[in-house]
Amino acid sequence: MRKLIFNLHLYTALVVGLFIVILGVTGSIIAFEAELDVLFNPSLFKVQPGPKPLPVSDVFGALKAAYPHQKFGSLYLPSAPDRSYNYTSYNKGAHNTQIFVNGYTGKIIGTRSLPTMLGNIHQLHMRLLMPPAIGKDITLIASFVLLWLVGSGIYLWWPLKRVKVKWGASLRRVAFDLHSTVGIFAALFLFVLALTGIFVHFDESLDIHLNKMAHVAEPARMLPSRVEPGVAPISPDEAIATAKAALPGTKPNVIFLPVGPKGAYRVNMYYPEDLTGNRSWVIIDQYSGKQLFVESSRTAVFGTKAIIENRAIHTGQIYGYPTKILMSLASLITVLMTITGYYMWWKKLKTVKTREPQSVAETLV
Repeated sequence: MRKLIFNLHLYTALVVGLFIVILGVTGSIIAFEAELDVLFNPSLFKVQPGPKPLPVSDVFGALKAAYPHQKFGSLYLPSAPDRSYNYTSYNKGAHNTQIFVNGYTGKIIGTRSLPTMLGNIHQLHMRLLMPPAIGKDITLIASFVLLWLVGSGIYLWWPLKRVKVKWGASLRRVAFDLHSTVGIFAALFLFVLALTGIFVHFDESLDIHLNKMAHVAEPARMLPSRVEPGVAPISPDEAIATAKAALPGTKPNVIFLPVGPKGAYRVNMYYPEDLTGNRSWVIIDQYSGKQLFVESSRTAVFGTKAIIENRAIHTGQIYGYPTKILMSLASLITVLMTITGYYMWWKKLKTVKTREPQSVAETLV
């Protein structure tokens, strides 16, 4: 039985090891994607704060003046006083363009084509830069294999319980000790990364299924405004003020303008603990300014709350930088595990055996 488990552990790792390394390296990078983007592009994201920021309506006006033929339906708002506004123009059959605006002067401070290098790394992690139907399935399989490798690795480690590295030994022995010792200490984190990654793959369907199980309705993403002839729509600034009043303690992140006369404003909000995206939002009637729907991450329905927590665990953002660093390091450990595993396999192939083959563990003891 032990020999069978060893062979299955070995050959599944050989087949899927490269994909696991890709997921590990890219995962360790995108854990700090937002911070790295600002670090690499300070001229786009950072501005000199002025006495008072312009109204959001004026920022839209500056964009329309600079790009008169472009329809602006949304705007990303700054997360801090020294950050810029930005808008992404989606162009069919061409690269998308991201436009950055100084919120104090209304000046266009720069543009860039998308996807960026970090964006490509993110997509590499999510779907290996392949069509979603193919790439996502491969990453899902790799996540399941990682679960198996962690479980079978613990089983194979158990008889020897090796928790130290004999640095003065042969390179093969050092590789074996590293594989065993680092693997057992990282096993829990690798298991969590793989399991939460699987759940991320099924985010949308799980959200719906869990809410059905809890007998709660899905949160609304958009609702129509009630058309009132002769009544002028409220401004984006009024919509943002309404959203802030609806969710005290939040900050606005993105505002979506109404689409057509029946459209409504949607303002995505975030609490200080909302570190994995826009998990709170308010939908506002464009004429009356009334709240049509409010979703708070703090009081989210069961399924939505579960998805929020799962993503926070997977990215390491659940407790901020300490857990982000921890999960980033755990992701990188997959590289060490793969390299040492491949090396031991390669050395085993080169070894001329005069007796019945044994497992690597038995050979090294």
